[in-house]
Amino acid sequence: MLRKVQVAELAVGMYVVDTGLSWLEYPYLYSREGVIENGGALREIVEAGYEEAFIDTEKGSFGSARAALDSRLTASLGTAAAASDDAAKASTSESPAAPGKPGEQMPLAQSLAEAKTLYQDCLAIAHDVLREVRNGGEVNVAASEILIDDVITSAVHNRDAMVALAKLRVHDAYTFTHGVNVAVLAVAFGAALGISRQGLKQLGLAGLFHDLGKTGVPDAILNKPGPLSPQEFERIRDHPAHGCRLLAGRGLPDAVLRGVGEHHERCDGSGYPQGLAGEAIHPFGRVLGVADVFDALTSRRSYKDAMLPTRALGVLYGMRGRDFPAQLVERFIKFLGPYPVGSFVRLASGEYGFVRRGNPGRPLFPELVLVLDVSGRPCAPRPLDLGGWQEGGPGIAQALDPDVFGLDPLDFLMQPGPEDALR
Repeated sequence: MLRKVQVAELAVGMYVVDTGLSWLEYPYLYSREGVIENGGALREIVEAGYEEAFIDTEKGSFGSARAALDSRLTASLGTAAAASDDAAKASTSESPAAPGKPGEQMPLAQSLAEAKTLYQDCLAIAHDVLREVRNGGEVNVAASEILIDDVITSAVHNRDAMVALAKLRVHDAYTFTHGVNVAVLAVAFGAALGISRQGLKQLGLAGLFHDLGKTGVPDAILNKPGPLSPQEFERIRDHPAHGCRLLAGRGLPDAVLRGVGEHHERCDGSGYPQGLAGEAIHPFGRVLGVADVFDALTSRRSYKDAMLPTRALGVLYGMRGRDFPAQLVERFIKFLGPYPVGSFVRLASGEYGFVRRGNPGRPLFPELVLVLDVSGRPCAPRPLDLGGWQEGGPGIAQALDPDVFGLDPLDFLMQPGPEDALR
């Protein structure tokens, strides 16, 4: 299990994990992967000024001693996914009825086809907004509002579609895609939390604009290959507030501005720019913070590969209670499922497939489309609902990277599934 700890809690024998979180925004997170071999190495970490680290409790000598106390990561995520909806809603203080019901959702393949065009439109708007702001122009709020309305409608049709499309497409322009992905994740997650349509519109706008303030950070800092100086990090820390300044006077609701301004605040008060803690952080700031970290972890960057969604959820699980409310993190894991739609997995039987639908009742047993046989050879795609198996039956053994196998999830997920024949 991944766990976030203070440097003062580190000990010789612990296994430090490189999560891939950006050093631009987490400069005090020690991320050199491997076992802390001796006291000298530990002193170097402390003397370098690092404050936090992620450890894997099942690796290293420390992990061997503690493994009996921690369940395995996916089982832990499955437990988190079974957390109560009522408790999670309490962590967001938003409770109006959701704009759609799961039973009304369109088939995944049909929704993906619609979402594909909408996602490209969102990217174009994000590109134009950032370009205009960098050139001293106005923020096109009206066009952004229209697109967010469409994103909400898409999330109602099938909330998995836009989320899957956002996370399964490989894009190099992280600057443009990140805002769109965070908006999509936040809207879909917010709908699962029961936020009203008007609230979702505000949350989506805040997600789309959440990093607008980085247009005020010099490229020399954003692209710096080494650690930031304290002065440079202060420029980074100001970007949420600068985003609010750019959006001020545009007629946007206070909830949008607070979401933008507070997405880097943290539950324990360690965030920025204001150092807010707990309930002082706006609900939208908390939701956007979770979506922001998940997208950063699962996106390919110039300095790192994308992290598998299951592992990224494990990182978030390790941040619960410190960075984000535990109930909110658990609800996010329940929303995506331990194996989010599009995850490529190997079954205990040896077959391979893509997750095409979650199973809230038994989150470790989703619905799949099998694409490779036990020898790793392509086979005729066929559906398999793990949720229909008896308790204790063979399940998922491992989540894998489909790129290694030369497979594109959308080639299979955009094919009609068994439920389409019923419509």
